[in-house]
Amino acid sequence: MRDIRSIIIAAFVILLTACTSKFEEIRPTSFELVSVSPQGLGGIAATVEIGIHNPAPGFELSGVEALVRFKGRDAVLLEADDMLVEGRSDKVYNVPLTGRLAENFNPFELLQLIGSEVDMSEITLSFKARATLRSGLGKDIEYKDIALDKLLENL
Repeated sequence: MRDIRSIIIAAFVILLTACTSKFEEIRPTSFELVSVSPQGLGGIAATVEIGIHNPAPGFELSGVEALVRFKGRDAVLLEADDMLVEGRSDKVYNVPLTGRLAENFNPFELLQLIGSEVDMSEITLSFKARATLRSGLGKDIEYKDIALDKLLENL
């Protein structure tokens, strides 16, 4: 009886380890800013396409928030609706974003921020969300001040 318990526990640990390694392999594969449009004086609506390589089971991203900083100052605060990421797939997702300009950010600087001549090393991104499996297990994900040029290099 004791041997059976040990075998079951060992199998369970191996299974958890195998599942965990799959989750570590999830990564973005592409990113494209599709559209940006103003919403009133301080609001913004944007659509991005992000490719995701997911060898793990499907999960839901909720509470997605991002902060874009430009030259060390808060620029744009963004939110996205909850989204499902399909399991064991490579797929491009169309993600609508809504947001607002930070209090001390000049709306005319937004034009410089999305212009083609902007220095990507001056833009950083902070991101947080909650990833939840269908079983209800979840994990909070948070990245702070990732340089946009370095992030785009890895895609």
